[in-house]
Amino acid sequence: MENMKKRIGLFILLILMILLAGCDGNKNNNVKDRGSVYKIYYIDNKTSKLVSENYTAVGTTKEQLVNELLSALRKDPKNIIYKKALPDNVTIKSSKIEKDQLTIDFDSSYSDLTGIPEILSRATIVKTLIQIKGLEYIEFLVNGQQLMDNSGALVGLMTADTFIDSTGEETSYPVTLYFANKEGNALIAQTTNIYITGNISIEELVIKQLINGPTQIGMYETIPKDTTLLDVTTKEGICYVDFNEKFLDKISNIKDDVAIYSIVNSLVDLPNINKVQFLINGSVQKTYRDNTPFDSFFERNLAIIVGSK
Repeated sequence: MENMKKRIGLFILLILMILLAGCDGNKNNNVKDRGSVYKIYYIDNKTSKLVSENYTAVGTTKEQLVNELLSALRKDPKNIIYKKALPDNVTIKSSKIEKDQLTIDFDSSYSDLTGIPEILSRATIVKTLIQIKGLEYIEFLVNGQQLMDNSGALVGLMTADTFIDSTGEETSYPVTLYFANKEGNALIAQTTNIYITGNISIEELVIKQLINGPTQIGMYETIPKDTTLLDVTTKEGICYVDFNEKFLDKISNIKDDVAIYSIVNSLVDLPNINKVQFLINGSVQKTYRDNTPFDSFFERNLAIIVGSK
């Protein structure tokens, strides 16, 4: 009888161990425990850098979390100066997970995103979703076709290391800067790469490069060295550039239009800017240097560029 009790006790213990092992196995099939905190990435409207807000997830599998985080990316952020990754008119047609790869297929409206706005939007999505355990690669499609960048090259698979964040890492971006010719009566285009750190807006980087002056022979500076950029913001396609009073100082033989449009043309070449409004110490200035009107919105001026048709 005693041996029978021992056998029954061992049998019960064995059953309990099997059940516990089964529970652990089910738990391991889940990506994370319910209630895990993720970062939902957004775009800072003022500085064009990536920012984030914490989000507590409900789902536990990769499929559940992908759908949940994509839905969270669609919602407006709590901070009013942040902008969500995707415009409302861009639709996600489908998403599919195969092993460690997530493929997201957008409709054709995604193609309306270009340049830096597209790169930042793509970064917010990838950096949000790549946090899901078990996802190593993310691919974007547009109407079933692989996404192409501005140069026509395939974007391909993106990983956690594809995009910079605001920790000081940097990536290059091609821009066109305009400097004066020797006579000071026309502009010459210089194509170069500037390095985005995530902490400084692309507009600020462009202007600082102009203040630093050209790096090629035959080009001349258009902005006085003592000029300080006080602020630069872009809203609804208009870039507001605020300099200190030193910007009004005259550089020998540089015409007013050349100085003004070296900045305007450089900024308007960026995909999110159509016009430029200048301020001096926070206020609109009626005239510039040689009584040139200075209180209006400035648009691109191709006629002042040497070699421009």
